[in-house]
Amino acid sequence: MPEAYQVYIFDKDNEVDALFAATYMPEEKIEVYLPQNTLSTDKNGNIIVISPQGRDMPEIRKKFTGIRYGDITLPVTQIIKTPAIVEGIVFRRYDDRMLGGIQVVAKDSTGRAFYTKSRLDGDYRFELPNEYGYRNDLVVSAGVGSLFPVVTKDAQFGGNFNLQLDFPLGPSKEFVEQGNLYIVKNNLTPIRTAFFNGSTTLFLLAKNDIVAVQRVAGNKLYGLVEIFWTDGNAEMISGWVRAQDVIYAGNYFLSPQDDLELAKQ
Repeated sequence: MPEAYQVYIFDKDNEVDALFAATYMPEEKIEVYLPQNTLSTDKNGNIIVISPQGRDMPEIRKKFTGIRYGDITLPVTQIIKTPAIVEGIVFRRYDDRMLGGIQVVAKDSTGRAFYTKSRLDGDYRFELPNEYGYRNDLVVSAGVGSLFPVVTKDAQFGGNFNLQLDFPLGPSKEFVEQGNLYIVKNNLTPIRTAFFNGSTTLFLLAKNDIVAVQRVAGNKLYGLVEIFWTDGNAEMISGWVRAQDVIYAGNYFLSPQDDLELAKQ
């Protein structure tokens, strides 16, 4: 709730000298009394400005047409605190092609989630409640529900209400050149140091992680996985996976076509 309201009325051609200025308390009805012939009768020739006194409450400006005398009733205006905005683009890392139809999810530590999809030109936008501008528990993920490995980033506003987060999806061009691409079917899939059972597990792969296969030994595949660090750098790590744990990706991550039907599963 605002502590008070500053109310001004201006002629649209002169926003320096106010025709009216006053302070109202939240419980007061905003009523303004002006001498006859004060307001411009030109269409939208006057401006009323309402400035709520309180944190993160934007100024409200409305144009209106005046009359020589009589009553003017303006529409009710809702005061909404400044939203916390997250926006950016989603694109394919391989060739920087913009990706439309990719689901983007913003989620906080309580599990509350907000959903949107990237448009055809790859851009997305969230307008979140004001409180998120002061919180540090929000993460944003892109690629959810697609064949692309999900990319997740922390949304740290730091008191700023506009945050740009771009999401490159899929393998890099350098990685694609290492071998035939396969997609991991399930979470917690081990990648091992050797092809035989019982060999050391390097780490566990997530669903939709990508393996560039270079060699086959029976039902075991040897190849590389690409790890992206928070600083944007990548590292390729080699190991073995079982053939039944992956599926051939074909040219899905390379195709120039803007057909994302394969991304739906």
